[in-house]
Amino acid sequence: MVYDFDRVVSRKNTQSSKWDNVGPRVGNRDALPMWVADTDFPCPQPVVDAVARRARHPIYGYTYVVPEFYTATVNWIKKRHGWQLDPEWIIFATGVVPVVNTMIQAFSEPGDEIIIQGPVYHPFGHAIRDNNRVISYNSLVYRDGRYCIDFDDLEQRAKSPRAKLFVLCNPHNPVGRAWREEELRRMAEICLNNSVIMVSDEIHSDLMLFKNRHIPVASLDDRFRENTVTCYAPSKTFNTAGLRGSGIVVPNGEIRKKLEARFKSNRSIQQNAFALPAYVAAYEECEDYLEQLLPYLEGNAQLLDSYLRENLPRIRLVPPEATFLMWLDCTGLGMRDDALADFFINRCKVAVSRGDGFGPQGADFVRLNIGCPRSTLLRALEQIREQYALL
Repeated sequence: MVYDFDRVVSRKNTQSSKWDNVGPRVGNRDALPMWVADTDFPCPQPVVDAVARRARHPIYGYTYVVPEFYTATVNWIKKRHGWQLDPEWIIFATGVVPVVNTMIQAFSEPGDEIIIQGPVYHPFGHAIRDNNRVISYNSLVYRDGRYCIDFDDLEQRAKSPRAKLFVLCNPHNPVGRAWREEELRRMAEICLNNSVIMVSDEIHSDLMLFKNRHIPVASLDDRFRENTVTCYAPSKTFNTAGLRGSGIVVPNGEIRKKLEARFKSNRSIQQNAFALPAYVAAYEECEDYLEQLLPYLEGNAQLLDSYLRENLPRIRLVPPEATFLMWLDCTGLGMRDDALADFFINRCKVAVSRGDGFGPQGADFVRLNIGCPRSTLLRALEQIREQYALL
C-alpha cells in the first residue's frame, strides 16, 4: 500500500511521552516535540491490523513466545542485512535497554569498567552508573565535521583488567555514523583479544540513508559472532516502541545461558499481549513501509541541511548516514550545556534532546528528531530562525 508520511496525526491526549509529557521532560510544555526517538508517522497498516485483531479478544492474559517470532526475525535479518541466524540464538526481550542492563549485571561486578563511545545513547551511561559500574569513555573523535574512532584509546581501555563489556551503537545514536567493515573488524578484534564481550545495539540498522549499508559486526567472523550479543527490534523502523518487543541474538551458548538465567532471576522477560503480533506483522508484512519511509527521511535530512546552510549557517548538520536522529553542531552559536538547551527549548520553543545528555562530548550539540511530517520540520526550523535572527 502507499503511505502518506506528510499526513499530520495529532498525538495529544494519547499518553504520548513525546507530546503529552514534553513539559516535565524538557522543561517547556509549549515546545514543539522533536526529541525522543519515536516518529510521528502512523504504524504500518498490517501492524495496526494485527494489534486490533488481538485486542478484539477480550482477555489480555499472560502470553508466551511463539515460533513465528523466531521465523520472522531470521527472515528479516537475512533479507535486510545478509546474516543467516540460527533460531536457537534468539531471545525475546522487552527492549534493548533492559538487555544492556542485564548484560552488565550478568558479566561484570560493581567497580568493573564498561566501555562506551561518547557521545552516545544516554541510557548506556545510566545502565553503567545505576549498576555501580564505571564508564570507560572511548570518546569518538570529531574532525572536519565527521566522527571516527580512536582505536589506540579503545585498545588501551580494553586492556584494563576491569574492562568487561564494550557497548557498541551501530548505527550510532546520536552522531549518525554507519560503521564501515574495517572499523567494525578492528573494534571486534580488540575486544576479542582482550576478553571483552561486545554488546551491539543495532536497533537503527534498518534506517540506512543515502545508500549506506548496515553490517552486523557479528556476521563478519565466527570468532566475533561468539563474542557478541546483538540487539534488534522493529520499534524504530515501524514506530512500535510502546509495544516493547526486541529480538536479541546470542550465538554463544554459554553467554546465552548466563543471560537467560539473569533475565529469569530479574523476572524481566514477560512480554505483553500485543508485542508479538505487532513484531511478527512488522517483519513479515511491512517491508513496503520501510522502502517508502527511507526516501522520505532522506528528503527531510536534505531539507534540514539546505535550510541550515541558507538561513542558520552557525548551526551545522553532521552528515547523517543512518537514523532519523540528526546531530547538530552548534559550536558556532557560542553556547553550550544549559545555555544551548535554553536557546532551543525556551526561546525557539523546539524540544530538542540536549547534547550533553549523551555525555560531556556533546556539550556543543543538540539532537533533532526528523521522523515527522515535513510541515512539522519546517515549523521547527522557522521557530529557530526567528530567534537565531536575534542573536
